[in-house]
Amino acid sequence: MLFMAIFTYSPEDRDQVVRRRLDTLGKDVGVSIKGEWFDVSGHRVFRLFESDDEAHLAASIYTWTDLGVAEIFPIMETQKALKMLQKVGKKST
Repeated sequence: MLFMAIFTYSPEDRDQVVRRRLDTLGKDVGVSIKGEWFDVSGHRVFRLFESDDEAHLAASIYTWTDLGVAEIFPIMETQKALKMLQKVGKKST
């Protein structure tokens, strides 16, 4: 399943966040990083990743919680979501 994570950190932790990410690039276990973007003016990181295992999902975020707050949202492609929602809507009426 696809997830979007938004990680927000304090300005004073910027250098530590950068160092940690450089040290952990390519070492994510149980998740597949599809894309990652730094908001260079807002102290946030956006990460699109895929995971089928909630333990690995939690572990990939937990290692960052000492430096900030992570919000995780399950997401799917719009066309797929619309088809699913259309089916669900028909079942509930």
